[in-house]
Amino acid sequence: MKTRPLRSDALIHYFGINWPPNSPRLNPVDYSIWGALQQLVYRRHRIRGVEHLKEVVQTCWKQIGQDVINRAIGQFHKRLSLVVATGGGDIEHRFD
Repeated sequence: MKTRPLRSDALIHYFGINWPPNSPRLNPVDYSIWGALQQLVYRRHRIRGVEHLKEVVQTCWKQIGQDVINRAIGQFHKRLSLVVATGGGDIEHRFD
């Protein structure tokens, strides 16, 4: 599978706003998936070095289910509204 660059005008059309390009608050990988991956890696494995860590991360990445990804994506619109309402401020406390 090959990825294609996403045009910013397509994002404006879809979301109605200009996409904030580097916001970890609005990136499902940053606000959800990395945490799930970290839990899988460190709860089940004692890391013995960099190469072992790479192997474990690749194995655990494959274990992250589509349901986890869907939940992360499902939070997007709520996160977007909160980021706008707080003027870009912290929103993580609203998800505990």
